[in-house]
This record gives sequence, C-alpha cells and structure tokens, in this order.
Amino acid sequence: MKSILIKALPILFITSVSLTAVAVDVENSRNGYSLHENQTYASQTGYQKLLSGGDLTSWWTQNISSTMRTAIIPNRLSANTFKSNSSDWTKELGEVTANTHLGEMTLTDAINDPRAAVKAMIILHKGEVVLETYPGLRPTDSHFWASVAKPTAALLIEQLIDEGKLHDSDTVSTHLPDFAGTALGNTKVIELLDMVPGTDTHDSSKTRMDPDSIATRYYRAEFGEAYKNGKVETVRDILKSAGRTSPAGQVFEYSSGITQMLVFIAEAVTGQSWSDAFDDRVWSHVRADSALQIHLAPDGMAAAHGIVSSRLRDLARYGLLYTPYWSLVADKQVVSDAALARIAKPHYSHDTFMKGDGKRFTSYLGEAPLGNSRQWDAVYADGGMFKGGLFGQGLYVSPNEGIVIAYFSTVPSSPLHRFVRPLAKKLYQN
Repeated sequence: MKSILIKALPILFITSVSLTAVAVDVENSRNGYSLHENQTYASQTGYQKLLSGGDLTSWWTQNISSTMRTAIIPNRLSANTFKSNSSDWTKELGEVTANTHLGEMTLTDAINDPRAAVKAMIILHKGEVVLETYPGLRPTDSHFWASVAKPTAALLIEQLIDEGKLHDSDTVSTHLPDFAGTALGNTKVIELLDMVPGTDTHDSSKTRMDPDSIATRYYRAEFGEAYKNGKVETVRDILKSAGRTSPAGQVFEYSSGITQMLVFIAEAVTGQSWSDAFDDRVWSHVRADSALQIHLAPDGMAAAHGIVSSRLRDLARYGLLYTPYWSLVADKQVVSDAALARIAKPHYSHDTFMKGDGKRFTSYLGEAPLGNSRQWDAVYADGGMFKGGLFGQGLYVSPNEGIVIAYFSTVPSSPLHRFVRPLAKKLYQN
C-alpha cells in the first residue's frame, strides 16, 4: 500500500530553549483560525517559540502539515463505533485528585485550568468510552502526538522480531552496513529500543542549547535548517558521526535520534519506506476515524519519533491495540502477546533507569515505575505502560484491564501526567 505525500515548506528551527509555562486559551484553537492568524503563525514558527507552549505552539500542533512535508496514511477500514459508559463514570473520574506542579487538584480542575492548556482527553475501559472531552479541539481535528509516537517505531521492530527477521542482539551494522565502524554501528537493537546506547545522542535541555550537539544537529536537519556554512545535513549522516561516551547498557538517556535508528532499521529489513511499512503492517488494519499523518524531514525521512498527527480517538485506538480488546478496533492482532511480554519486563535494571532520565519520568508521573522499556517511558508491575510527549501529550495503557488514557495538551509540563496512575487505579476497582 502506498501512502499519499503532501509537500510543504520546512519550518524554521531555533536551537536555544525556553520552557516557560504559558496559559493558553484553548477555545481559540477549537474555534479555528483566520487567514491572517494562519499566515502570521506560519511565518513566526520557530523551534524556540514552539517550546514555549504559547499560542503559536497551539496553532502549530494542529497545522503541522502546513509547515512540513507529510505522508498521509489513509484509514482503509470503516471506523468502529465505541460503546459509551460515560454517564456513569464522567463525574466519578472527574473527582479523582492528584498532587501536580499546579497544586492538589481534581481531574476536572486540571482540564479546566488554562495553565494546563488541555486540548482533549479520552479514557477507555474494556473498550468502552468512560470519559471524553474536547476543550480545545473539535473531535474531527488532528493533533500532534509528539513523543507519544515513539512506540510506533518500536512496534515495527517488534513485528520483525516476531517474524525472525531480526533479533534484539543484532548490531545496527548487521542491518545498516553504512553504519559499520561507527559508534552506533556497534550498538545492539535492544540498546536502541531501551535508549541505553552510551553515545553522545542524548536529547535534553542542555544538549538542545548546544548548537554543536548531536541532538541540536538532528533537529536542525529534520526541520531543514542549515548547520554550518549553509549546509543542511541529514539525520542519518549526523547519527553516523555520533561518538561513544560510555559502554552501552549503563544509563537510560532519552533520544529522538535513537528512535530514528529504529526507523532506518525497519526500512532496511522491510524494503519499504517507514510510512508504507506502517500502513501495511499496522494502520491498514485499524478501524480508524481518519488518516494518520506522518510528518517528514526534507529528505523524506519519517519523523516517527514524534512528529505524527491524528484525531484523539485514533490515538486511543492505537493504545487499544496493546490490549486484549484489540479486536474492537482492528481486523487482526498487530501487537503480539510475545511483544507485550517483552515490553512488560524491562531488559535493564531499575538502577540503569534511575541513573539517567528515569528520575525525570518518575517525578512527573508521581510514582516510580519498574523502568522504561522498548520506547515506553515507564512500565509498572501491574502492567501499566506510559508514553509521554512534549507539550503534555500522553498515552497510558493497562493491557489486562483494557484501560487507555489519551490526551493532547499544549504546555511543556502537563498536570495530566500525574493523573494517569490514580485514574487507572480507580478503574481497576470496577
């Protein structure tokens, strides 16, 4: 199957970072934008301004295909109709409380607080909708997933492992010969999946402020911004230049560039573009409401680490693929039981997790997990799985209970992250 390609001009990328909490009137994004606003925001779009989480960010998260090349993966099956049990649950879930960086508050308070800039939220329990709200979106609007998309890159790798076409222990150069002799060429697939490569590819506030860091360079390349001497690099070439900082497997260091290595491997093994492979293997089997948008770098690289857009319900459908209720939203099981078992048991220790970015994820979730696993930020002993994204996006899945919590926001730090565990536990009781 072939996805449809839409071309647009790349957006400006600025390297310095300012993560300032900004209140956003999300009603503006729900009501739509004028011609003047669209033109103004498009001309002002820049990386530093996007990270502020203000009105420009709010516009961009719903209009990425206006600023970047985009592969459209159509919805090929008729959408399923979710049963709704929200009348019994909405008030009860709205009263769930959490201690957030904005203070102790109920879920209803968090959704209504302009500092949280919540665009939309949905909760499924055993495949039924128990809460759904759209303060800043129309239900038919698509929105930026951010790093919530990272498990999509891992899913293709999981399928190829299931099929015996690659192994966790394979080195990168086994499948990408052009990486032979590089630091990442000697890195194992499992070390990519769990983000413990021991290379200078770390994506953090510090590396984003360094104009010469690998992270800054691969974001520049992704958005078509020249690095030096007017040259626009490619993410692939930048990652070839990565150096080793420590033995692999010792520290969890978050990196979108490492996720992109999984994209390159999936393309090499399948012989397809990543978008076409994801279409064939996953999205064509999902009973989605609308198309999935995969936004692309200037060289056509699918930015599956995070620059992906869809409707909220389709993100929830994706989450449900990781549960026994997958048949409600798909015509075949695309996440195998074996893959789920691999995700549920972190390969590396809790100590490896906490030596690095595990401290940050534990802090904003409010409850320490077992660790990160295979592109999921956190997995818990009761089976809960969480993946977060910049600007407060989130996807929480409890496979055994068929719980899916999905949300879109527009602030760098969302209070909703602190609610996923209390909400899941509330639903466990029923």
